[in-house]
Amino acid sequence: MRTVVIPFRPPPSLLRALYDVRSMVNRLVIEWRHRPDLSRFAATKRSYPALRSVYAHLGSKWAVVGCNETSATLNSWDRMLRRARGHDLARFDRMRSRLPHRAHLKASLHPAQYRLKGRGLDITIHPSRHVTVDLSQVRNPLFERYLGESNGKFGLSVTDHRLLFHFYTPTEASRAKESVGIDLNMSSLDYARLDGQIGSVDLRPISRVQGAMARKRISIHRAISKDVRHQRAVLRRYGRRERNRAIPLLHEAANPLLNAVGDRNIVLEDLNATTDELLRERGSSERRRRLAAWSHGHLQRIMSYKARTAVVRVNPRGTSSECPRCGGPLAHPTWRRATCENCKGDFHRDRMAAVAILSRGQSILWGAALPPNALNELLEAARWRPDDENRPDPAGEPKKGDEA
Repeated sequence: MRTVVIPFRPPPSLLRALYDVRSMVNRLVIEWRHRPDLSRFAATKRSYPALRSVYAHLGSKWAVVGCNETSATLNSWDRMLRRARGHDLARFDRMRSRLPHRAHLKASLHPAQYRLKGRGLDITIHPSRHVTVDLSQVRNPLFERYLGESNGKFGLSVTDHRLLFHFYTPTEASRAKESVGIDLNMSSLDYARLDGQIGSVDLRPISRVQGAMARKRISIHRAISKDVRHQRAVLRRYGRRERNRAIPLLHEAANPLLNAVGDRNIVLEDLNATTDELLRERGSSERRRRLAAWSHGHLQRIMSYKARTAVVRVNPRGTSSECPRCGGPLAHPTWRRATCENCKGDFHRDRMAAVAILSRGQSILWGAALPPNALNELLEAARWRPDDENRPDPAGEPKKGDEA
């Protein structure tokens, strides 16, 4: 499934429907939690007549949308509880006596509620009332591409500021003969191709946006310390502003990388569990903030849905602490330098990690490691160079996969 986001301001009738869906969710959350003996299907069947009576100004499918959004909200809350129980017992004790509350406006519409006719999107509010959205001004090339690949089949979610089209595209990706290993860090993205080429993409503009917004959040906490409700409203507004500034930068970083990748498989690190481990470890609040704001997951998703070839994920453990040539332990005289006492290798840490990731990906894709000639050529390109000393080291940057 591929998702394309289109900026959108809903008209008053559709905006009122979104408010009604939020009201349904917050009402049903209380009712469903007090009946744990009912399955979600039974709870939906029980709630449907009452919703149709209270929200008679909406079409019947909006009651289904309200029940589906309630189920999604409770599922998300249950996942947060399970995660807190495993990682933060104090937070779990605070959460388990509370109920989730839907604050934002969002509705994933039923397929019977919308229809694409040419360049006009028709959304049904009531059998006698419809909203038509003109899509003729949309200039997103991915929208046209996925619309064609899916033969016009898509899901639709509506919020108070955007439309989300979920296209059902073919899931099978072609597997190419060559691959690219990608090492993702806070300030850069380094890649290594099987043909011996190694390169880097600068991610510091994204970090600067996130750092500026973090300082802004601190000032908001200080300026609006007593009115918590007002504080949260302002923080949500600045959170949206940060996303609107960071996401285009993520696309700008992904596009030149994909041009360099070409028709090659993409090998990424599976960083989900590793990030959770790093967040649990003791460290400065600044270190935890940077990890929590790290947009690696979003960038990996962008690369995955834009790629035309296979995308695989490998275990990141040891990619920067084990020598890719002999397997020995690596020392780090400086942050970005890695040396091996066993084979006397002297590497740039991030470029060497990209080579190690590529080697692991080759084993998954083809069941064999990199050929010795290709490995030696890549490691020669990943060697530490004198001009690398002049590149600033991100002091305190948490490096994933090297803690154990």
